Amino acid sequence: MAIEVGLGVFSGEWHEGTGLDHRQTLVESIEQVRYAEEVGLDSVWVSEHHFHDAHFVGSLAAYCGAMVQATERITVGYGLALAPLHDPIRMAEDAAFLDTLSGGRFVMGIGLGYRDIEFEGFETTSKNRVGRTVELVDICRQAWTGETIEHVGKHFTRTGLRVSPVPVTPGGPPIMMGGHHPNAIDRAARIADRFCMDAGTDSEAYESGEGRNRALVERVAGVTRLYREALRKHGKDDSAPALSLNVGGLLHPDGADAAWDAIADAYLLTRRVYGDWYGLPPESYSSWYPDLLSPDEIAQRRSELLLGSVDDVLPVLLEVREIVGENLHLMFRSKYPIISDEITRQSIDQLAELRTRLVAGA
Repeated sequence: MAIEVGLGVFSGEWHEGTGLDHRQTLVESIEQVRYAEEVGLDSVWVSEHHFHDAHFVGSLAAYCGAMVQATERITVGYGLALAPLHDPIRMAEDAAFLDTLSGGRFVMGIGLGYRDIEFEGFETTSKNRVGRTVELVDICRQAWTGETIEHVGKHFTRTGLRVSPVPVTPGGPPIMMGGHHPNAIDRAARIADRFCMDAGTDSEAYESGEGRNRALVERVAGVTRLYREALRKHGKDDSAPALSLNVGGLLHPDGADAAWDAIADAYLLTRRVYGDWYGLPPESYSSWYPDLLSPDEIAQRRSELLLGSVDDVLPVLLEVREIVGENLHLMFRSKYPIISDEITRQSIDQLAELRTRLVAGA
């Protein structure tokens, strides 16, 4: 058990104007994963979305497989797969394959999803997402034992089936579950191995129509408290809660202003996308561009991110470490669309230094 630092999120998305086609963009991302391993990071994370003008890669298993083959040590994980969209047998087989191929370097991170078009595209509905996810976890756990699956549920019936390969990790790869509602935290404590908090998007604020993030340490403290309570409720040890924190930002050796200048266009692009996904009125996010926001609005947006040099961001992360404990996994989002490879690699270098100092506690 130790503090770990990883790089996220790889969406495989492609945008015009970068000078790269989609294939070149994907190849570049795999090389960035290699580089993250080279400098000493602990993990890389792939996200899932479908049916959007940003041209996201929807095939997580294939994307992760390419990353596994390109590396030797680093953990590769779903961060997060949209569990209700998947057939549980296929999910179990893909995860078993990735665990086996990687020699136990795979984490199956899953979430519920929320976009109607994604549920419609996979012929399901959001109202069934919790039940489908819970049953998927049960089927996966059974499948990874190497014994026959015997599951009869409301959403899936799978009996008399045996999945191969049997994962090299005893019991199968770790399952990480994300979410923000207390029910999601309780569910993760009950049936998963780790909880993932998305500090990059304050879902409660977006769902309430606010569209802006609250202070990071305040949110981490609240989630950690709820997660500890849920672990105790389900008879599990809460002394070192397994918590992953997906935090947005960019590290830059020249400080916070340089970091914001490098990331502003890309970050506000992602905010407009999330504004659309969460159903905010278009007029509320149509002005979310660097040259259209007021100084106060820019300051608010900057406060949502960890920006600057290692010295700038380390103090707040040491506070987070003090709250969570030694089982903290920091998933730092330095991989943004339309950001150059040079800037991304520079941030990866800074992230490696951050890891060294965060682990050391200084």
